[in-house]
Amino acid sequence: MKTYQQKGKDTLLILNQRTVKKILINNVILLKGNINYTTFYLEHGVERVVARTLKFFEPFLETHGFLRVHRAFMINPNFVKEYNHEQEFLTMSNGQKAIISRRRKHTLKGFVE
Repeated sequence: MKTYQQKGKDTLLILNQRTVKKILINNVILLKGNINYTTFYLEHGVERVVARTLKFFEPFLETHGFLRVHRAFMINPNFVKEYNHEQEFLTMSNGQKAIISRRRKHTLKGFVE
Protein backbone atom coordinates (compact mmCIF):
# COMPACT_ATOMS: atom_id res chain seq x y z
CA MET A 1 0.00 0.00 0.00
CA LYS A 2 1.27 3.43 -0.85
CA THR A 3 -0.08 6.46 0.97
CA TYR A 4 0.50 10.13 0.31
CA GLN A 5 -1.03 13.54 0.86
CA GLN A 6 -2.53 15.45 -2.02
CA LYS A 7 -2.88 19.24 -1.71
CA GLY A 8 -4.02 19.27 1.92
CA LYS A 9 -6.44 16.36 1.62
CA ASP A 10 -5.64 13.02 3.19
CA THR A 11 -5.90 10.29 0.62
CA LEU A 12 -5.34 6.59 0.71
CA LEU A 13 -4.06 4.89 -2.40
CA ILE A 14 -5.14 1.28 -2.64
CA LEU A 15 -3.20 -0.92 -4.99
CA ASN A 16 -5.04 -3.92 -6.38
CA GLN A 17 -3.65 -6.33 -8.90
CA ARG A 18 -5.34 -4.64 -11.83
CA THR A 19 -6.59 -1.26 -10.67
CA VAL A 20 -5.47 1.71 -8.65
CA LYS A 21 -8.24 3.26 -6.58
CA LYS A 22 -7.93 6.49 -4.64
CA ILE A 23 -10.15 7.05 -1.62
CA LEU A 24 -10.36 10.20 0.49
CA ILE A 25 -9.95 9.19 4.10
CA ASN A 26 -12.42 11.85 5.25
CA ASN A 27 -15.13 10.10 3.20
CA VAL A 28 -14.66 6.66 4.78
CA ILE A 29 -17.44 5.85 7.24
CA LEU A 30 -16.72 2.22 8.08
CA LEU A 31 -14.49 -0.67 7.12
CA LYS A 32 -15.81 -4.20 7.34
CA GLY A 33 -13.48 -7.16 7.15
CA ASN A 34 -14.48 -10.55 5.82
CA ILE A 35 -11.64 -13.10 5.85
CA ASN A 36 -9.17 -11.73 3.24
CA TYR A 37 -11.38 -8.93 1.92
CA THR A 38 -12.15 -5.48 3.28
CA THR A 39 -15.19 -3.45 2.29
CA PHE A 40 -14.88 0.33 2.51
CA TYR A 41 -18.23 2.06 3.10
CA LEU A 42 -17.98 5.64 1.87
CA GLU A 43 -20.27 8.64 1.95
CA HIS A 44 -23.11 8.75 -0.59
CA GLY A 45 -23.56 4.96 -0.45
CA VAL A 46 -20.39 4.03 -2.32
CA GLU A 47 -18.74 0.71 -1.45
CA ARG A 48 -15.28 -0.52 -2.45
CA VAL A 49 -14.06 -4.07 -1.92
CA VAL A 50 -10.31 -4.65 -1.64
CA ALA A 51 -8.49 -7.98 -1.50
CA ARG A 52 -6.57 -7.15 1.69
CA THR A 53 -7.26 -7.88 5.34
CA LEU A 54 -8.51 -5.27 7.76
CA LYS A 55 -5.29 -5.70 9.73
CA PHE A 56 -3.35 -4.45 6.70
CA PHE A 57 -5.08 -1.04 6.84
CA GLU A 58 -5.25 -0.72 10.64
CA PRO A 59 -1.85 0.92 11.41
CA PHE A 60 -2.31 3.64 8.81
CA LEU A 61 -5.94 4.42 9.60
CA GLU A 62 -5.36 4.56 13.36
CA THR A 63 -3.09 7.55 12.79
CA HIS A 64 -6.10 9.29 11.21
CA GLY A 65 -8.42 8.65 14.16
CA PHE A 66 -10.12 5.41 13.13
CA LEU A 67 -11.02 2.92 15.86
CA ARG A 68 -11.00 -0.87 15.69
CA VAL A 69 -14.12 -1.88 17.63
CA HIS A 70 -14.39 -5.51 16.56
CA ARG A 71 -12.30 -8.02 14.66
CA ALA A 72 -14.50 -7.33 11.64
CA PHE A 73 -15.14 -3.57 12.02
CA MET A 74 -13.11 -0.37 11.99
CA ILE A 75 -15.01 2.90 12.29
CA ASN A 76 -14.53 6.60 11.70
CA PRO A 77 -15.81 8.22 14.94
CA ASN A 78 -16.91 11.33 13.01
CA PHE A 79 -19.74 9.34 11.42
CA VAL A 80 -21.17 7.66 14.54
CA LYS A 81 -24.87 8.38 14.73
CA GLU A 82 -25.95 6.31 17.73
CA TYR A 83 -24.47 4.04 20.39
CA ASN A 84 -26.69 1.23 21.70
CA HIS A 85 -25.44 0.32 25.19
CA GLU A 86 -27.74 -2.67 25.65
CA GLN A 87 -26.93 -4.57 22.47
CA GLU A 88 -23.40 -3.18 22.10
CA PHE A 89 -23.37 -1.82 18.57
CA LEU A 90 -22.84 1.51 16.82
CA THR A 91 -25.13 2.88 14.15
CA MET A 92 -23.20 4.83 11.55
CA SER A 93 -24.48 7.76 9.49
CA ASN A 94 -25.14 5.50 6.49
CA GLY A 95 -27.29 3.10 8.53
CA GLN A 96 -24.66 0.34 8.87
CA LYS A 97 -24.33 -1.26 12.27
CA ALA A 98 -20.90 -2.03 13.71
CA ILE A 99 -20.76 -4.57 16.51
CA ILE A 100 -18.56 -3.72 19.49
CA SER A 101 -16.62 -6.58 21.01
CA ARG A 102 -16.51 -6.71 24.78
CA ARG A 103 -12.73 -6.53 24.80
CA ARG A 104 -12.63 -3.39 22.68
CA LYS A 105 -15.23 -1.34 24.57
CA HIS A 106 -12.43 0.59 26.23
CA THR A 107 -11.39 2.07 22.86
CA LEU A 108 -14.68 3.99 22.74
CA LYS A 109 -14.15 5.82 26.03
CA GLY A 110 -14.10 9.53 25.31
CA PHE A 111 -15.41 9.20 21.75
CA VAL A 112 -18.96 7.97 22.27
CA GLU A 113 -20.69 8.29 25.62
